[in-house]
Amino acid sequence: MLLRSIILENLRNHEHTSIEFGTGVNVFYGLNGTGKTTVLEAVAIAGLSKTFLPTSDAGLIRRGADFYRISISAVSDVDAPYKVVVQYRMGGRKIIGSSFGDNLAPKDIIGELPIVVLSPDFKDITFGAPQDRRRFIDALLAQASKRYAEEAVNLKKILRQRNALLAQAKMRTYFDTGLFAVLTEYLAQTGAEIISRRAAFLQEFAPVFREAYRTIAEGGEEVNIIYQPDSINNAELDKGNIAQRLAETAEKLRGEELRRGVTLFGPQKDDASIIIGGAPARDAASQGQHKSLLIGLKAAEFMYLRDIRSETPMALFDDIFSELDARRSANVLEMIRDSKAQTFITTTDKDKAIFPAGAAYFYATGGTITQTE
Repeated sequence: MLLRSIILENLRNHEHTSIEFGTGVNVFYGLNGTGKTTVLEAVAIAGLSKTFLPTSDAGLIRRGADFYRISISAVSDVDAPYKVVVQYRMGGRKIIGSSFGDNLAPKDIIGELPIVVLSPDFKDITFGAPQDRRRFIDALLAQASKRYAEEAVNLKKILRQRNALLAQAKMRTYFDTGLFAVLTEYLAQTGAEIISRRAAFLQEFAPVFREAYRTIAEGGEEVNIIYQPDSINNAELDKGNIAQRLAETAEKLRGEELRRGVTLFGPQKDDASIIIGGAPARDAASQGQHKSLLIGLKAAEFMYLRDIRSETPMALFDDIFSELDARRSANVLEMIRDSKAQTFITTTDKDKAIFPAGAAYFYATGGTITQTE
């Protein structure tokens, strides 16, 4: 996939910015707070329906404005044109249109513009809480499979309704036992679908990750990523068995759930253990190893998405070179050259020596972007 151009309106400090991109590496440089990362956020919103930074849609709107709008024009690996427009008005909902129609849901555009994002903020994937690794897996699978994206949305709805009923029970207000039973059954069925898909994905993804890490770390320790579903033994990862086990767990935990007012089982409690040298990376990896693990995971994400979607993902690297030593920086740049992916890089230090020949350079200042030599 190649992104030809983008228009940002009222996004953070950008009032109206129009950019035509190079087909290879695009480097955005300038001081912090000048609007470099916002360009990458806009690309992410067009491809993933949301930014990769922790903020609300309202928080993205430029001060003094009441909406933001992002328009992109792209072309696929087989030269099929693709356009998408995402707009959000304060107090409203996202309005999304693409080459495939108008009034689309976020899930309808996820994966159409495959994207891999690498940012220092993602370091929690390797040493953070289980939810950080679940978020990584779910975001990747949502791009790879529209069915998975739909099931993930369904899971959130079911959990929201079920937890609302449990909160009522805790407060000793009205409790609809019939609806609760239906939602519990839905949770078991939807949870089984998500767990089985996560398990199958990690079986395919693990060897890709191991190979990517060997390249990034230039040999070194053996690594792995192992699925750890909540309430399910890995030997029972058959879809039918999963639904049955989740239903049995729901029955066992019903009294405790009613007492605590929250759902205590399901795929929202799963983890994926990242292993290095036979031990959990969260506890055993050095700072340098954590950086290599994160780069390895993202390289594997790129390769997996490219193969499953039959489309070359775009790579978004937000200020990563300030976090990496010379060797790891060189390995990342080598990976960029080998992948032949269109790449977007932000940096405060414009050093042409480290970027490939033919890179396009853009200077950011005060919410404006100017292409330079």
